[in-house]
Amino acid sequence: MVSDKIAVIGDRDTVTGFRMVGVRESSIPKSPEETRKSLLDYFRDPEMGLIIITEPLATEVEETILELSEAPVPVILLVPDRQGSTGAYETVLKELIRRAVGIEIKV
Repeated sequence: MVSDKIAVIGDRDTVTGFRMVGVRESSIPKSPEETRKSLLDYFRDPEMGLIIITEPLATEVEETILELSEAPVPVILLVPDRQGSTGAYETVLKELIRRAVGIEIKV
């Protein structure tokens, strides 16, 4: 099965930028519930290979991202929005490493 689709979940500016470079699947959620729903909808698509989500929105649904990240595909990638990095990527990465290894490792 080919996993070649890409989706982006973020603010209007981020989504617009990704749409300009050819990403067709996108969502601009207005609440954490909408963010979670978009994330789960894209995750369930068997052709989805990459889900890009902005750090501020990822912070709102961190537990869902951690659960879904246990599957190898699609990959969930956190990116900063136009305000810059919030450090959410490091938090999620540390938790994934802790779960995989069983101990906390400084990244």
